[in-house]
Amino acid sequence: MSRMVRAALLGVSMLSATALGLVSINAPALAQTSAQTLNDRKCSGSPDIPWNEQIAGCTSAIKSGRYAGNDLAAAFDRRGVAYRRTGDLDRAIQDYNQAIKLNPDDADVFYHRGIANGTRGEADRAIQDFGQAIRINPKHFAAWYSRGLTYSNKGALDLAIQDYDEAIKLNPNYVSAISNRGNAYFAQRQYDRAIEDYDRAIKLEPNEAIPHNNRGGAYYKIGEVDRAMQDFDLAIRLDPNFPDALNNRGLAYIGKGQYDRAIEDFDRVLKLDPKDADAIQNRAMAVAKKNN
Repeated sequence: MSRMVRAALLGVSMLSATALGLVSINAPALAQTSAQTLNDRKCSGSPDIPWNEQIAGCTSAIKSGRYAGNDLAAAFDRRGVAYRRTGDLDRAIQDYNQAIKLNPDDADVFYHRGIANGTRGEADRAIQDFGQAIRINPKHFAAWYSRGLTYSNKGALDLAIQDYDEAIKLNPNYVSAISNRGNAYFAQRQYDRAIEDYDRAIKLEPNEAIPHNNRGGAYYKIGEVDRAMQDFDLAIRLDPNFPDALNNRGLAYIGKGQYDRAIEDFDRVLKLDPKDADAIQNRAMAVAKKNN
């Protein structure tokens, strides 16, 4: 899961469905016979078949001359998904462009291209693509969520919250949208509203470490250090190698004057990543305070 950069003291982590924080949905719907034929060619657009095999299968379908119109668009779209999943973003976008030329009314293709553009760091193009997906299908909750996440990463928090709201209206149990809306509230220093969203996310997925860590950060910000520590402890029990939670608990220990325990947490982070800048800085601070 991708994570937000921590704030100067305590911050939050992104809860997302993929490494990029963007949700994948099923391949575009086709007539059953066409879909089955593409699936038979190992061109499904879903992770049920290795992505490299899908690239070959979709390429075979595209070159066969047996597909036209929406069916050919689906083959390009599915190959685009496979290219994106293997990290070949340029080819993915080329395929999405072809799919859009063939079927400009398919919201999913714009959504998929938005993911690829976002992955390339082209946030404005991603926002345009997600917006087009929403115009075609206003109930495309994943496009609302992904545009909200992109707005969040740009610092446009009010717009992000509006999009998260729409995603949650369409899918009330959408944990990533709920948790990341909490992150947007956190960034706006609306800690009580952030805690409400983290509470809701935790009820839906109690074994997910990220909302516990994020709620702990919010509790710390409003001065409820003991409740913050409880959340950091639980996040670490759920994910013992969660650097954000270890860093945050270490900072909370510093706040409580427990410098040795803080240093232990920062050391655990540095065992995972000796170059973790936050842990290096935080450990130095703990050592300095201990020696004063």
